[in-house]
Amino acid sequence: MFFKLFYFGYFGFGFFLVLFQEFFNQKKSFILIIGFCLLMFALYNISKGIGDRLNNETFIENEEEE
Repeated sequence: MFFKLFYFGYFGFGFFLVLFQEFFNQKKSFILIIGFCLLMFALYNISKGIGDRLNNETFIENEEEE
């Protein structure tokens, strides 16, 4: 649980860095790259926690014919 909050914090901070650089007059590409790296790192680790989808072979609940 702690790591999930940690990754969401990284995501928020990376998003803030990228957004801040977009509206800042003097663009510093190093800060922009760090922001993108934080975003990608956080998204990767958050998505690792998402489980696999259930495989339903059919959408029919009742297989009796009408």
